[in-house]
Amino acid sequence: MRLYKATITPLSRFGTPLHGDTLFGQICWALRFIRGEERLNELLSLYGKRPFLIVSDAFAVGYLPKPKMPSFMLGESPRQKKENREKLWLTLDELQKGEFAKARSDKEIGSDTKTLYTMHNSLNYKTFMTSADGRFAPYEEEELSFGSREIYLLIDETQIGKEEIKEALRFVGESGYGKNATIGKGRFECGEFIEVKITNRSQYVMALSSFCAKKIPAIEIYGEPFVRFGKFGADRAYKKAFKRPLLLASCGSVVRFDSFFEKAYIGQAITGVSDFYTDAVHQGYAIAVPIGEAQ
Repeated sequence: MRLYKATITPLSRFGTPLHGDTLFGQICWALRFIRGEERLNELLSLYGKRPFLIVSDAFAVGYLPKPKMPSFMLGESPRQKKENREKLWLTLDELQKGEFAKARSDKEIGSDTKTLYTMHNSLNYKTFMTSADGRFAPYEEEELSFGSREIYLLIDETQIGKEEIKEALRFVGESGYGKNATIGKGRFECGEFIEVKITNRSQYVMALSSFCAKKIPAIEIYGEPFVRFGKFGADRAYKKAFKRPLLLASCGSVVRFDSFFEKAYIGQAITGVSDFYTDAVHQGYAIAVPIGEAQ
């Protein structure tokens, strides 16, 4: 498998954060629209044993997240808990050298995500009134505004070429990602795929997206739980759209093994997320980056 990174440049606000498992799902829908359902089924038929694609969350350009380990393992001062929480970003080289105390804040690297709120009002389309008694019933909807971000893509090029993935990703950017895509949210441009070489090995690996920690033969896992309340998109969004909640390990979680970990990813495919759509598959994999021990 080959690891690539690509720059995502937003063209609009986003209604959904750029999470790897959500983006993987939308790439699958794009492949179905572009290449046909037979092609998608071919790729997913081996997904439980040989994933054709694993997508990371989106990160500040040139950086990766700080590992979610206890402060004493990161070389941080216990007297600066508030400051430590704001230190989010490290370079790949710093991660692999275990130089976690060099983490930087959004402000220090000039990266920021703004949360904005848009006011709406419910409308009853039978009566064309705001409510049964005509009262004004506003509600606010959260939107995200941010600059360029990098995503990582681990591709098995014996199953699918990077150009096919790039085509699907550009389709997602043009049609919109996540919530409220039909009204213009989640639009982006995707840059060229740049291959990333990771040569060092370690007993510690950090996940670049949320993942299923079940059955991982680990000594320890450091991180936070992440509950995914998934929903189907495209033509499945109108009937039995909601998936079962999934308990995952969050992006940035660290897994320690008893020897050097050789694979490029951790986790597993997740099936059974819906009784109605029995063919549904969720990305329970995460790209695994070997990291050093704190210095």
